[in-house]
Amino acid sequence: MRCVSTNVRHAGQSVVDAMLFVLQLKSLSPFKIVSFECTDEASITDAAKELAGVPIDLLINNAGIFIPGDLHTTTKDMLIRQFEVNTVGPFLVTRALLPNLKLAAEKNGKDGALVVTVSSSMGSIEENTNGGNYSYAASKVAVNMVNSSLAIDLKKDNIAAVVVHPGYVVTDLTGGLGVVRTDESVRGMTSVIEKVTMKDTGKFYHFQGHEIPW
Repeated sequence: MRCVSTNVRHAGQSVVDAMLFVLQLKSLSPFKIVSFECTDEASITDAAKELAGVPIDLLINNAGIFIPGDLHTTTKDMLIRQFEVNTVGPFLVTRALLPNLKLAAEKNGKDGALVVTVSSSMGSIEENTNGGNYSYAASKVAVNMVNSSLAIDLKKDNIAAVVVHPGYVVTDLTGGLGVVRTDESVRGMTSVIEKVTMKDTGKFYHFQGHEIPW
């Protein structure tokens, strides 16, 4: 989500985006670009070392993949791959960058620091009315639970953690399909992010601002 970085960076924060296509960030002249593979622990560790001592006010876990599959076509490899990127990746990256988030939280006082994981409404069990897409939906339910635990464990450090549904956006991930323009989604998510405080930690937001049921 390049525009998320643009909008938040203009607000004066140090931002690190966990993205698969990090080279796309170059045109934004960001504070720092650190390239790593979000499913490779060694790569993540190296990135964390490169960022040692750098406070991170906002960490956006935005890397994700979607491989469609129904009851009959979903394979073990599809399940594992989507869990690896959509669930394991955000956990490993957030854990590796905890020292940076803690530095920011100490620096910012009551404003703390924030972890935002881009999830999906397909990760809502209550809103599942269509079935299908087993591996993608399950990976998003799982990352929502990861965020829930992070919100509990990091509260004492004044670090909030929320998940955000970006909408069904016209992107490469959706194959160019979708009903929401990228700029519309980004504006909405930026508005949500700007309003999050510690009292909101653990919540599941729609990009339009309302909460999504679990």
